[in-house]
Amino acid sequence: MSEHLAKEADRLSSDPIFIQALADIRSDALNALAEANADDKTAVLRLQQKVAVVDEIRTVLARFILRADVQEDAGSFA
Repeated sequence: MSEHLAKEADRLSSDPIFIQALADIRSDALNALAEANADDKTAVLRLQQKVAVVDEIRTVLARFILRADVQEDAGSFA
């Protein structure tokens, strides 16, 4: 299962459309955050959460790839 996750994570991490979609979502949220009314805590939190989710998606994809690499390396020493 982890090999499949790693392959899909690698594919998504290299997909220019997916990369651009994440970049656009993050950029739009940061721009909106810069212009947001600081007193509107709900709007500020929602925009911060968008940025955090995009960052977490990238982190999780990298983790899937690394986890598969570590499992492959561990198996080769046995």
